[in-house]
Amino acid sequence: MKSPKKRKKESEKILKTLKVPINKHLPLTENEEEVSLRSKEEIINRIISLAIVSAKAMEAPPEKIEEFIERYDANELFTEEEQRFLKKKHHNNELIQYSWKLECIWVLLWSVNLISDIDVPADTCNAEFVFETVFSFHSKQELLDEATLKPTSDILDSLDFIYRAHWAVREAQINQLEVPASLNEGVVYERHYTLNWLVNYLDQEWEGISTDT
Repeated sequence: MKSPKKRKKESEKILKTLKVPINKHLPLTENEEEVSLRSKEEIINRIISLAIVSAKAMEAPPEKIEEFIERYDANELFTEEEQRFLKKKHHNNELIQYSWKLECIWVLLWSVNLISDIDVPADTCNAEFVFETVFSFHSKQELLDEATLKPTSDILDSLDFIYRAHWAVREAQINQLEVPASLNEGVVYERHYTLNWLVNYLDQEWEGISTDT
């Protein structure tokens, strides 16, 4: 079992390669035995709901949204905020906010082995590929049958890295410096948010996840 100290060292090595500033004083992340991952069904439920709200944010026709909700029996899967978003007309900032959730789906698909790699957070994910991956299934059960949970250790590796990368992004923002070219600040934030949800950070639910650095 990998120790948090070893995980920190590996993350810092990658950050150094990417020319990203490192804060040696950031705390260690959790021990593996202290972490209780979300269940496979919880993750699939989040993938479905986020894919549907993201499709709406990308201006999919209302009839397609209804079709997706029916196909995945998704009515009970949305948070209250997502339900409100699905029911009303929106301002531009809401559409942008929910289109960013594609980055969350990318991480969640990786966490259940529906995509093989999430890469360094330098660029936004391929939206078309995300939708193709999720909506190629004919039911929630098909998604569940295809999905397998990644080992906790792999998820903690990604969390430790993104936690330290997020510190570098925030440090640049606070000091009005350029964010390192190898990091997209929006992608880093959404990944940190999603990974914290995956490990049940502070037992917070989806709409209230902290991304402390």
